[in-house]
Amino acid sequence: MDKQSIETLQTKLHQGSLLSASFLQDLDAESYLAYRDRADFDTEWIGAYQKLQRDSLTEAEQVQLTEWSRLAFVHVMQEGGDADLAAYVSDDMDMIFTAFTLEVEDHFIDRLVESYIDERLPV
Repeated sequence: MDKQSIETLQTKLHQGSLLSASFLQDLDAESYLAYRDRADFDTEWIGAYQKLQRDSLTEAEQVQLTEWSRLAFVHVMQEGGDADLAAYVSDDMDMIFTAFTLEVEDHFIDRLVESYIDERLPV
């Protein structure tokens, strides 16, 4: 994951363009949420999350990470998304930005970044 990709995601969050309203409105959220809960995706997500040593984050970093997560949640909700979907997107942003802040490299997190840069949900 490179700095340019992270800056692109940050820009999308601040502009409210992470996922388009039409994409979210056309999405079968229930099916996507069921997919996210399947063992293979969930296991990869948890494995990547467990690599993050959050106790080494400064208070300022924690505040910034919380803000990016909040922006993601609000964006999905404002664009007509499901609350559970908004929580997943928010959690993804938290993991992505935490990994970048802590300089953790992980293939699964890289896939998340690529998906969101392409304005689609990770699969």
